[in-house]
Amino acid sequence: MASSAKKKAASVKKASASKKVAPAKKVAPAKKVAPAKKVAPAKKVAPAKKVAPAKKAAPAKKAAPAKKAAPAKKAAPAKKAAPAK
Repeated sequence: MASSAKKKAASVKKASASKKVAPAKKVAPAKKVAPAKKVAPAKKVAPAKKVAPAKKAAPAKKAAPAKKAAPAKKAAPAKKAAPAK
């Protein structure tokens, strides 16, 4: 009787331990899955809307005029001034 009681007590301790481990398995995936859903869309959606238009709109307005205006003013006078010297 005593040995069977010890075995039952041991099984209960193992059961309680498994109850503590199981929630750990449930919480960990929750941290991996939930943030994955919140972070990934945030990086794909928000930056996609903010970065993509910024790269297309801002650089298009700044880069194109910069290539046409700056080189035209700097490069052309440089070619005229240098040969003059």
